[in-house]
Amino acid sequence: MIRLSIWAVALGLLTVMVSSGCRSTTPPVTYYTLNPIAPSAGETLYDNHRNQIIGIRPVDLPGIIDRIQMVTRSGPHQLAISSSHRWADYPNQLIQQAIGENLQLLMPDSRVFSAPWPMGLKPDVTVTVKFYELIGTEDKKVQLNALWTITAADPAVMDSHRINLTEPLTGTGYEELAAAHSRVLAVFCRQMADSLKAFRR
Repeated sequence: MIRLSIWAVALGLLTVMVSSGCRSTTPPVTYYTLNPIAPSAGETLYDNHRNQIIGIRPVDLPGIIDRIQMVTRSGPHQLAISSSHRWADYPNQLIQQAIGENLQLLMPDSRVFSAPWPMGLKPDVTVTVKFYELIGTEDKKVQLNALWTITAADPAVMDSHRINLTEPLTGTGYEELAAAHSRVLAVFCRQMADSLKAFRR
């Protein structure tokens, strides 16, 4: 009986140690999102296209970053993929939403809709965005490289723009990485809004 009790105690201790070890090796997951633009103090927002309907099509992202896990470059040919720091939704969804919100704030006289837009709605212009790069780099920056195309209701009328942007990280950690993504997208959307305001003027 004594020997059995000793084995029971040992088994119990082993079970506790194993379960404690399992809990300690599973870090909590933190989720991040993107914030819309914050207009500058005294900034005049207008677009001279009252009631124009702008449609934002689904954005095109490289497969290496279109994932829930946050991805950064850790070297010239290496990526770091975090399992415990993740986007709250797939990046293509978050970015499309951020672009739509930013353009609506920057172009208050227009109406901005993200695809899929309501049935029967016919945008006056649509915007297609292809990202070649949108990622944190090893030198503490977020690099954005993208092409956007504006298409009028007449498919023959198009206007394309290519842009390269970098946004420095002002702190450390994944929260700052997400904030830098928001900031560089804000700059990107200002450029896009200017091109939309000039389109077919």
